[in-house]
Amino acid sequence: MNRKGMVWVKVKTPIKLDQRDKNLLLKNIEAEIEKTTKIRQLVSRIDIRAGRVYLYRLYEQTRIEGVTYTVPLIDGKYLEFPLARITLYDKAYRDCSLDWQSSDNKWMTIKEGSLEECIQEAEVSDWFE
Repeated sequence: MNRKGMVWVKVKTPIKLDQRDKNLLLKNIEAEIEKTTKIRQLVSRIDIRAGRVYLYRLYEQTRIEGVTYTVPLIDGKYLEFPLARITLYDKAYRDCSLDWQSSDNKWMTIKEGSLEECIQEAEVSDWFE
């Protein structure tokens, strides 16, 4: 405690990655996802930015006559949404968090652990369907 009775809390911040780090991380993530069954089939794209890994999924959108979509459709029928986010706090990938995005675009932490543990949790968790 400090002099005024306040408790100092250290806020974890995502790591900074250069292009070499991102390439290595992408290979590690692809290898871990390849070990899964459910996540391997759901993930359509992986994006790494600001110390976070975003896993995207495609949803087939039915075309309704007269409706204009604000987001361009992929191949004329798919919308892309985040499936999960993994935030990295160290370059050894031992301190990470797995997050799920709710319908109001807020992220909620589901699991904290290593990169492998986070991907395995996404595989078995009902949050990532």
